Amino acid sequence: MKSLVSVAAVVASLGMSSLASAALVYGGGTETGSRFNPGQAGVISYMNCFTATGAADSQLLLDSISVGIRRGPTAGFLTSVGINIYAAEMTYDATTQSFGLGANYLVYSGKLGADAAGGFITQQVGTGAISGVTLNLERTSNAGLGGFWIGVEFTGPNATNAINGWRVVNAPATGASVNGFGMFNYNASGSFAAFYNFGAGAPSRFMVNVDGSLVPAPGALALLGLAGVAGSRRRR
Repeated sequence: MKSLVSVAAVVASLGMSSLASAALVYGGGTETGSRFNPGQAGVISYMNCFTATGAADSQLLLDSISVGIRRGPTAGFLTSVGINIYAAEMTYDATTQSFGLGANYLVYSGKLGADAAGGFITQQVGTGAISGVTLNLERTSNAGLGGFWIGVEFTGPNATNAINGWRVVNAPATGASVNGFGMFNYNASGSFAAFYNFGAGAPSRFMVNVDGSLVPAPGALALLGLAGVAGSRRRR
């Protein structure tokens, strides 16, 4: 895997669709035959997510998130694993043309049990209703788009077992994404890097669905109010 830093490559690989007023702001994309587990404890993998924004839409009020985890059996039972899900703000440095990780929120922590299974399955893991998490969107890198990150961390005794992994998908049906992903603490670096990928032309996106509402920043809302008054990889 290699880190990508070219914003030209970022823009070229975006696949967009209109948002309209639906609750789903990012998601979809057909499953591939691959899954990803970093194979190291304490590593968080992050999927970049972009949603179409209007002129005043600078924040995303989260409602819920789900991620697709590809799970495999051991001795007839699915291999148990802990899952943490994060939502994070995306930063962008125009000088270096690089993306970074901003405010980071743990929005789900749970465990997938060792249930009986006949083979591999893709299991949707949902946060349920999220309360009080609003993300500032990254709107500098690509006009008309607001970016943020969704992260997954595998935990527990089987965290590094690649029989469980984040499902790899093709381009999202709603929203946009770069064909790559970020990681925090890979190789015990203690830092974040973006973007990694699985090689030229290979799908490098993860299964994520995000529901939420696009809203103006509080200051923008106040200004609008004043104006209103004035106007009165592994494969299986």
